[in-house]
Amino acid sequence: MATKKTYTVMKDGEEIEKLTTLTAAKKLADTEGAEVFCDGECIYKGEVKDAPETVIVHADPVVAEKPKQPEVTEPETERYRLKALMNVRKKPSLDADILSTKPESTVVRVLAVENGWLHLIDGSFILFEDGKYAEKL
Repeated sequence: MATKKTYTVMKDGEEIEKLTTLTAAKKLADTEGAEVFCDGECIYKGEVKDAPETVIVHADPVVAEKPKQPEVTEPETERYRLKALMNVRKKPSLDADILSTKPESTVVRVLAVENGWLHLIDGSFILFEDGKYAEKL
């Protein structure tokens, strides 16, 4: 009758376990960083494999806040309807450059009435002359 071999797994001179298969003994030795002995002789040194890197997953992810956009408020304006074909000027003067013309019945948005001129929202001017060329809506 053949004698079964016994494999002893030992770590730091202490017996961990006796096993009957070399494969099982090697697995345990690898897990424990131990050695396998058979018939009093060391036949395998376990290799402790590095544990895989731990990946930290945030269960509560940080959400970057969107930068707040400055609140854009439109200036207060009034609406006027033109009574004639009118020149739109760069400055409130008949000598100022003409930027464009607006046809009769065009509605314009006005920031203010200044010295007989309509100061439009885009910074240009149209002659007003006390309601001669435009009427307030």
